[in-house]
Amino acid sequence: MGAGNSGKYIGTKGASTKQAILPKSNIQDNAKPLAQKYGLTSSGYFGEKGKNCRVIVTDTPENTSIAFYKQIAKGGHTISLNNKKGTMTVLDDETRIVHRLITSTKGSPAIEITISGSPIVKDQKIHFIKEEK
Repeated sequence: MGAGNSGKYIGTKGASTKQAILPKSNIQDNAKPLAQKYGLTSSGYFGEKGKNCRVIVTDTPENTSIAFYKQIAKGGHTISLNNKKGTMTVLDDETRIVHRLITSTKGSPAIEITISGSPIVKDQKIHFIKEEK
């Protein structure tokens, strides 16, 4: 059988001209629902301005940080950090997102976002802190 008749390769006889198009993960799409829930400034930052980072105030910092991370990292490739103190996800647009439940600030999980070319979201570190009552 000749190469042109196998049907295994695109452009050959019997091959489908339609290929599955997988959705690409990117920070802009992942950030949209978070912007509505936590706010996203016109400058591209989530939450409120803190001392040295952004801050999201919540009753449940750990649970909120996990939910935020699941959405912001949606569709990316996730690995454990070498120091075993968190996880890192890389999106298809090369954005890197690191989530650490335990940080030097007790009870304040953190997410660090390192952007690769987004006009909507900027590089930032976000701490999730307990709401004081």
